Amino acid sequence: MLFRRPSRAPGHWLAVALSGALAAAAQVSHGAQGRPRLDWFWRADADALSTALKALQRQHAVRGAQLAAVAPMEAYRILAAEAPEVPREEWADAIRWSLREQVEFPIDDALVDVLALPQATQIRQSNATLTVALAREGYNQLELAADDHGLAWAAIEVQETALRNVCALGEEPDKAHALLAFGDQQALLVITFQGELVMMRHIEVALSAITAADDTRGQALSRAALEVLRTLDTHERVHSQAPLSKLTVALPPGCGDDTLGLLAELIYLPVQSMDLASCMDMGGLPPSAEHLATHATATDLCAIGAALRGWCAAQGRQQVKLLDPHSALTQPPSWGARFGLRLAGAALGLCVLAAGGLMWAVAEANQRAEAAEARLAELQGQVQSLPEDPLVRQVASLKQQEAVQRQMREVLRGSGAEASTGYSDYLMALGRQAQGSLWITGLRLSGDGRDLELRGRTTDPAMLPPYLARLHGEERFKGRRFAQMEMRAVAEEADVPQGVTEFILRGQMETQRGADARADKEAQP
Repeated sequence: MLFRRPSRAPGHWLAVALSGALAAAAQVSHGAQGRPRLDWFWRADADALSTALKALQRQHAVRGAQLAAVAPMEAYRILAAEAPEVPREEWADAIRWSLREQVEFPIDDALVDVLALPQATQIRQSNATLTVALAREGYNQLELAADDHGLAWAAIEVQETALRNVCALGEEPDKAHALLAFGDQQALLVITFQGELVMMRHIEVALSAITAADDTRGQALSRAALEVLRTLDTHERVHSQAPLSKLTVALPPGCGDDTLGLLAELIYLPVQSMDLASCMDMGGLPPSAEHLATHATATDLCAIGAALRGWCAAQGRQQVKLLDPHSALTQPPSWGARFGLRLAGAALGLCVLAAGGLMWAVAEANQRAEAAEARLAELQGQVQSLPEDPLVRQVASLKQQEAVQRQMREVLRGSGAEASTGYSDYLMALGRQAQGSLWITGLRLSGDGRDLELRGRTTDPAMLPPYLARLHGEERFKGRRFAQMEMRAVAEEADVPQGVTEFILRGQMETQRGADARADKEAQP
């Protein structure tokens, strides 16, 4: 069905842990003779949980398992507190308000779970607890990382409780057991009794220092041994009724063979190397994973320990869950929502199919168009390669002659119209522009009227340019260009006053093509 969350099979758990740039995952189920079985183990480089889940899904079937995530250390805090005098199911809400001043993140919306310590560890009975508080921001990041890949967490573990599940496998009856594991940035020591976590300590020793080949390694082991001794002393003082049997050390890959001996010289308890194969069924793992039994990092053990939660719960041991039952991502959708999602999915599928069909049709049409264009180009090439027909050349020549004759007829028609108008229009135009200081004494038109000579006199030669400008505004003088102009003073005559200047203007009527060419030339800078 569309958008349906994967079912969770109760037979096995799959857990994912991330530390720095390294991710680890493990699946544990119930093996033969009551021992847990490590079905498979996976490790890869990943810079984020979402990246790790994507890579994990490519190699293993993730959807059929109950999923557990190990929260990063910076997202939660574990604090000791006294159990409140309320029913067990109300401990988390009752203790929440006492943590306000003890954590740096808002406690109101944090996820809180409480683990009760075994009462048989102390002479004086008390109701001591370990409270785990997971910040809402860290929880949302874990939840969204899974939801991005269509997954959902069945539980959120913390590193201390995950290592507790591994440490509890090596317990002896009525005795406590300590496990030391080295992580990328620090080591983690946990002490368990009756399968429950009673004490833990984070030791600031980097894995690179433990595996170094110089004096740094000895100093790091000495510092780690000192912190272990302090924790063991505190345990014996506080939990005197739960004596420690031994300290198990998970030797990381790359450490020297003498690492265990150096620690044993500084710690008074028996120190032994971890051997997961002695308490878990690891027969299904490939030969390349044999080193995991004796050489595992804290991240590896956290993934295995979180996957052990189903087997440990079957033994009656407490398990943290740290899930928000009211989160929208953990709630199954209602019937209407499921129907809407399925309908939306079906519509989306139809849209995808329709889009695919349209894309196919467009591709087919493009192919046909390209084939037609190629065929057309081929035909055009064939036509061009054919010899030219003499009749085609003759038709083209006749068309050209016809165009020339048509143009000559148009020219002759215009000239005839020009010549048929006579001189009256010219005289009327000259009369409209007459003025007292300038007068016309002669007009001569020759040929078809294109050649013109205009004679006149004026008492003020400065009036001649404005006069010609006004004269060009007349219809009969538009397009006239006076190419020659002569001016001379009139000799003394009996009836002519002094200061009179005679002028002669000669010009031709320009054709429209010649006028346009002259106008373009004058317009150029």
